[in-house]
Amino acid sequence: MAEQNLDHVSRFLDECTMAGLDETESVPASDLYGMYIIWCENAGREPASVQHFYGAVREAGVPEATRHSERVYEGVQPTGPIPIQYIMETDKAPGPNTNPFPFMG
Repeated sequence: MAEQNLDHVSRFLDECTMAGLDETESVPASDLYGMYIIWCENAGREPASVQHFYGAVREAGVPEATRHSERVYEGVQPTGPIPIQYIMETDKAPGPNTNPFPFMG
């Protein structure tokens, strides 16, 4: 089951993030996991646990750091409808590690 979760975490990353960006572009790990949960719900999939998710993101080669006492993934930004759905469903205000304009070039 863990290998299956790794596969669909990789698929989530491929479908819902832009990778290979400058390390100043980052997304809080907790937000990325929240978006992954929504992606799983929309796809009718059972989400991996947070520990398996974080492990799969590391396996995918996404750099991890701590900024302002928060775990972030560097060089990656969410894209597509999932981040918008996440913001609408959580009503979460952007934190200090969040790009307030992730869709602007």
